[in-house]
Amino acid sequence: MNCWLKQTRWTLIGIVLAGLVTDAHALDPNRLPSQYVREQWTTETRFPGGAVNGIAQTTDGYLWIGTDRGLIRFDGFNFRPVSLTSVAAASNVSILQLLTDAGGNLWVRQGADLLRRKDGKSESVRYSHGAITALSKDNHDGVLVSDIEQGTFRYVADSVQKLGPTSPPVISMAETADGKVWLGTLGDGLFFLMGGRATNVNAGLPDRKINSLLPIGEELWIGTDTGLYHGNGKDFRRIELPSFPGNVQVLSLLRDRDSNIWVGTTRGLLRINAKGISFSEENEVRGDGGINVLFEDREGNLWIGGARGLGCIRDSAFVTYSSVSDRRFEHNGPVYVDLEGRTWFAPAQGGLYVLQNGHVQPVTSIPPNDVIYSISGREDVVWAGRQHGGITRLQFRNGAIRTQSYTEANGLSKNSVYAVFESRDSSVWAGTLNGGISKFKDGHFTTYTTTNGLASNTVSSILEARDSAIWFATPSGLSSFSAGQWKTYTTVEGLPSPEVNCLFEDSSGTLWSGTSAGLAFFSFDHFRAPNEWPDVLREQILGMAEDKSGRFWIATSQHVLRVPRDKLLSGVVKAADVREYDQADGLESTEGVKRSRSVVSDSAGRIWFSLSNGLSVVNPSQINENSVPALPHIEAITADSNTANLDTSVRIPPSPRRITFEYTGLSLAVPGRIRFRYFLEGFDSSWSQPVAAREAVYTNLGPGPYRFRLVASNSEGLWNGPETAIALNVAPAYYQTYWFRLSCIAVFIALLWALY
Repeated sequence: MNCWLKQTRWTLIGIVLAGLVTDAHALDPNRLPSQYVREQWTTETRFPGGAVNGIAQTTDGYLWIGTDRGLIRFDGFNFRPVSLTSVAAASNVSILQLLTDAGGNLWVRQGADLLRRKDGKSESVRYSHGAITALSKDNHDGVLVSDIEQGTFRYVADSVQKLGPTSPPVISMAETADGKVWLGTLGDGLFFLMGGRATNVNAGLPDRKINSLLPIGEELWIGTDTGLYHGNGKDFRRIELPSFPGNVQVLSLLRDRDSNIWVGTTRGLLRINAKGISFSEENEVRGDGGINVLFEDREGNLWIGGARGLGCIRDSAFVTYSSVSDRRFEHNGPVYVDLEGRTWFAPAQGGLYVLQNGHVQPVTSIPPNDVIYSISGREDVVWAGRQHGGITRLQFRNGAIRTQSYTEANGLSKNSVYAVFESRDSSVWAGTLNGGISKFKDGHFTTYTTTNGLASNTVSSILEARDSAIWFATPSGLSSFSAGQWKTYTTVEGLPSPEVNCLFEDSSGTLWSGTSAGLAFFSFDHFRAPNEWPDVLREQILGMAEDKSGRFWIATSQHVLRVPRDKLLSGVVKAADVREYDQADGLESTEGVKRSRSVVSDSAGRIWFSLSNGLSVVNPSQINENSVPALPHIEAITADSNTANLDTSVRIPPSPRRITFEYTGLSLAVPGRIRFRYFLEGFDSSWSQPVAAREAVYTNLGPGPYRFRLVASNSEGLWNGPETAIALNVAPAYYQTYWFRLSCIAVFIALLWALY
């Protein structure tokens, strides 16, 4: 797909609009700061061109885009111009506005005409001979229309009701909850209709040109050429926008399902909620013009129409702190979150930092060139394993960090510590790169090496199990130490590989090991890695954690995954059960890092990933498990380069060599993830495997009736959508007909009789 994805960078202006906007998530302390993923299509990236003036979505899932060059239909992959030439005087005229009614019909304001597209056909909506200047949805599943000569009308189904007399040219409309229909004019200010009368209201509005209106309950937001205003219908006050010290032209307004107010201007896009005002320039979409239209689709994606093209902004599953905003996140190492919610992280190039409330604080007592291999902690103490400086104890006291380090001079076996862990009895275990394990207890160190029973003197991870056994991951196997006894596990005991990278104990008490050849769990003194597991779970496992719903979050050498724990334990996990995350979900990278504790959970239930490029965090409780289903559509059937008419009974000429079914699935969030399964009744014995291709090809089909069935998974991989199907009939050639065969049999019998 010739478009680009990136995380949108927003400038936050710290102004709280208390009492103006109610944000459902604003007061939730566990809610992550908003971060969005963006796609854009301009004339340089396949967009047909023209300024975007209107956006709408019909019930079949297609997105409709009205531009200066006509009407376009979009399925997430392809832009298809749609001709309206069947309607008189409807060609070569700009599309100025789009909306859909309760019946799923598309309304098109094209020039001064009003069209309605119903069942694939366009028709003029003519109850007058004037000129349409504005339209809007009302509160009663109808459409409001302003006619410059006839006044204001309400269309509901096939009925029409006149609401008010003629007024100055109307360019924006809205209906508030109290039944008032508001009219924003081109140069005469603001009016409302009630009881068939129009009343002028200009209190607090210095600008007489009203570009856009947004009703919220009985309140009204107003966009003008000089700024943004808000009021209760009687008095309006200006909303100060700190990004713009002077006046700014507001062209479009929208309130999304999370109660954010979005404002499209000639200088960029604003988001307003109880936390403040955020700003994004959106230069690629608006160019030298402005953001003309805003639209939220059925999946919650925000669509932006500008002078240069189309943009889409959507919530990302992950929030990523990356090198784009701070070079300290460029190459990451271990990560740890303490009980106060502070995130400790150590870049691969050296140093130790604390992230809290979006602010990064360096730990000055750690030299910036000393690499931190491991971070661990217990209660209010944090331990860091260093490349050259041994182990360091860190503790916050009165806003300052107190540190104390222990090295070979104190009895540590080696100063290069790759893994550090504090057990429940306050013992600190330091796993070195080549000096075995040093246990720090009561002020002195005790060292264990291969001579004591440790599998290797290089230790990569340490964990204490519920039974107080201490486990050590090494390149030569997994060792446990309990009651003074050592025991080692290798491939003989079921490990996929002796090279163990990470250890994890889940909420049920099961021990898991991540090896260079995949995942395994401990059961009855043996490790298990069922052969039925998907191949992605046989990659190098570098880190894992569990969320509050019992799902595992795993970082491999190439992937970030989410897998149900219970299905792993039962051995029945399938490829469809494994959810993969990538850049489309807000990650800068999907490559894990080989460090002790590169994936951790915090007390709020969030999962933190240290990846090769960026520190990422996800709140699993915010992930929608009931995502909107994909809507499958069969778009064309082609037989030997001849396209069939799908509006009638599909009949294929005799002896087709190649029949192609072209189809799509409407899920606009991440359309590249949609997968399809199809089944040609009369030929196939079962459904196909999931495929990404958007066409199915059959060769040399025999004569007879067939039925092509199609289902699609959505962007989240769920097969929760409807099925679509189409029947077709392949006509027989003359030599395939029954009468020809019967004739042949009759001739054959006659010849036999003649010979007799």
